[in-house]
Amino acid sequence: MRIVPSEEIAGRLVTFQAGLKKLGVHAAILRQNTDLYYFTGTVQDGYLIVPAEGQPIFAVRRDVQRAQQQSPLRPILPLGSLKELPGLVEEAVGVPAPRTLGLELDVLPAATFFFFDEKLLPKDHLVDVGGLIRQIRMVKSSWEISMMREAARISHAVAQAVPDLAREGMGEWELMAELQRVALLNGHLGFSRVRAFNLEIFFGHILSGPEAATPSYADAPTGGAGISPAFGQGSGRRSLKRGDLLSVDTMMNHHGYLNDQTRNFSLGAPHPVLRDTYRLCRDLHQWLRENAKPGAVTGELYDSAVALVEKAGKRRHFMGPEDSGVSFLAHGLGLEVDELPFIARGQKMVLQEGMTLAFEPKWAFPGLGIVGYENTYVVTRDGLDSLNITPEDLVVI
Repeated sequence: MRIVPSEEIAGRLVTFQAGLKKLGVHAAILRQNTDLYYFTGTVQDGYLIVPAEGQPIFAVRRDVQRAQQQSPLRPILPLGSLKELPGLVEEAVGVPAPRTLGLELDVLPAATFFFFDEKLLPKDHLVDVGGLIRQIRMVKSSWEISMMREAARISHAVAQAVPDLAREGMGEWELMAELQRVALLNGHLGFSRVRAFNLEIFFGHILSGPEAATPSYADAPTGGAGISPAFGQGSGRRSLKRGDLLSVDTMMNHHGYLNDQTRNFSLGAPHPVLRDTYRLCRDLHQWLRENAKPGAVTGELYDSAVALVEKAGKRRHFMGPEDSGVSFLAHGLGLEVDELPFIARGQKMVLQEGMTLAFEPKWAFPGLGIVGYENTYVVTRDGLDSLNITPEDLVVI
């Protein structure tokens, strides 16, 4: 089993503690699985108490032994009851209440917050540290980048399998199942974590033909109809037909770290509109590689990219069917699908070296289908470096 290196955990905690001290927060109490994994290396059921100064304490409800095997952090203590948590907070902070304590209020259920605020820690002032955590996590270490490169290798294996598996008359759902098997056998963990409320991610969107342009209920440029309104996105019961453009959009997970990739395949010669639009997509990727350097402002990149699309006469149906398109071109990626930064309308975040993002310029033409591909990039001092190794050609099957 791969263990998160101890120097990774130590460096993250030092950065987090410096941020807490700057905000005037005495300590943070972390509960969400992604944040627990990031700061401890395990997702055992527990609470991580991180003081602004001093030794963090990981109080685990279950399973302490697995937590000690998987995490380099110490001490890891058993937590028999939540009633013990206030005493552990006081031990970590070194001062009694009232104190300012940080919680992940962007993801913590309201009922849990009220329990902490009114019953467990009623004398303390509770504030949000979710934003601080997201800012720390958006800049990746070389070890994290190596994990994301391994996830990209799984994406490559999936894309490479498409020409041998996809055939006329095959159902989208069947193809998705076959590709999922390839992914799992190559190390995909089978799920992807997200931070936003009600945002749900499956294996990916394997979509074909005109139905691929079905508007998404989620904040995504493409979605598909799915097979049930209970999860109305992704592959449907449709069978592949000659002339279809097939979009294979997958989210692969290696050791918790994600890779987002979309590649296009055509069963026979692609429709001229889709073929010509694909060329523009390649131009946009090249433009972004050259211009998304440290210091670039995300909202300005968005405006410039949209201007290029307008100049090419392709603004209509860009980033979703007309009247339902999204207002972003790229989203951050790492342990979660929706990390910072976003290349989106109105954003003012400045790119930094080590940020990772998935750039997905796509078009959804009603009655025709969807086209556009996606890479996961890391920001370097010279521009963007693609973590994906799959060729970017539109493959004719």
